[in-house]
Amino acid sequence: MYIGVDLGTTACKAALYAVDGQVLAEFNREYPLIKQQGRVEQDASLWWLIVREAIASVADGYSKSVQAISVSTQGISFVPVDHAGNPLYNAISWLDLRGEQELSQLALRFSDDDIYRKTGKHLNGAYSLPKLMWFKNHHPDLYERTDRISMPLDFLNQKLCGLAVTDYTMAGGTMLYDLHNKVWDEELLDFARLDRSKMPEVQCMGAQLGPILPEAASELGLSAKTQIILGGQDQKLAAIGAGIREGFCTVSLGTSAAVTELTSIFDPLSDKPQFRLNDTHFVKESAVSVSGAALKWLSHILGDIPYREMDELAEKTPNGSGSVLFNPAFLENASVNGITLSTTRGEIIYALYEGIAREIKRCVSDTVPEIKVFGGGAKSQIWCKILARILQRDLEILDTTETACLGAAIIASGYALPDANTIIRLTGKEE
Repeated sequence: MYIGVDLGTTACKAALYAVDGQVLAEFNREYPLIKQQGRVEQDASLWWLIVREAIASVADGYSKSVQAISVSTQGISFVPVDHAGNPLYNAISWLDLRGEQELSQLALRFSDDDIYRKTGKHLNGAYSLPKLMWFKNHHPDLYERTDRISMPLDFLNQKLCGLAVTDYTMAGGTMLYDLHNKVWDEELLDFARLDRSKMPEVQCMGAQLGPILPEAASELGLSAKTQIILGGQDQKLAAIGAGIREGFCTVSLGTSAAVTELTSIFDPLSDKPQFRLNDTHFVKESAVSVSGAALKWLSHILGDIPYREMDELAEKTPNGSGSVLFNPAFLENASVNGITLSTTRGEIIYALYEGIAREIKRCVSDTVPEIKVFGGGAKSQIWCKILARILQRDLEILDTTETACLGAAIIASGYALPDANTIIRLTGKEE
């Protein structure tokens, strides 16, 4: 039996899988962000508390049969910790943009192309590097006391097995990691005046870190022989759970939408963020920042109607969206155009589905013939049909929304577990 844990931005999920892939137990619990004065943080101590609860919950009754555990986590967020792995400051979330001034300093020294060729990231304040610079500039005493800059993955691995090890996909979200030489980039470290010794060790996803610590095994009721296997960043683990391979890409229809494509070659001219997945492959990853969140907003505006009812209304529109055009750029300047006195709720809902589908289309490479779709939005058959038509690609709709947990369990099993099953197949010609 294998446990896959997914520590996301606002929720922790976990599942216990039998050797045939059957889900034996599941866990899902939300936890808070700390928002104040335009900043977004987390209490990193909650990462361990909730993961500990998740593992104990799904292992209950099967604890001595659990062979291995692997963890999927949110990326880009980080927390300074002491030698014992205890937080010295709140974790700074990937949603936080406090390093804009430091980003401007980076842009004066390095071109966008310089950064991209090294790290696979275009200059952006969401990544860790400018916020690490901010932390050192504004809290020099705390920085000196910091033993390690920890990301959620290595933070949890230290608690589970005593080794603070992260993987390529997590390191890649810092805008500080050389994807080609698989090292923390010395030129960027020197410019930012950051200590290499404070950065975590990086290994390839799937590395066997060793047995669970005796005290953790005792606390969780697990066998002392339970192995901890190195996981990775949640969107990459979700793509693995969805069965990503070359020639396919995955689309996660969640609060935001993530489009992930596997490739064996780094593309220096791409406009998409790239990550090293393992020793042989990279992934290109694009995001539509507001997807399911836009649907939630529209549901509320229309009187908090259930998503199922929204689908039914959209399905009953004889002319689709009619004249309505929905631009779902909620983080910039969203808009709804073409409304008349005869416009129906169903047409507005249909137009939102189309608008998000158009945004996803901009993220999908022309060379990808087939796409695997999962996440909460994949439960909407009308939305998936619209997506297939606009993308003009075949879609496989998967049978689980929790592919990050499944991906982590697949890694824990050494790729012995099956990936998610296709329950619906749509062609790009379908309306």
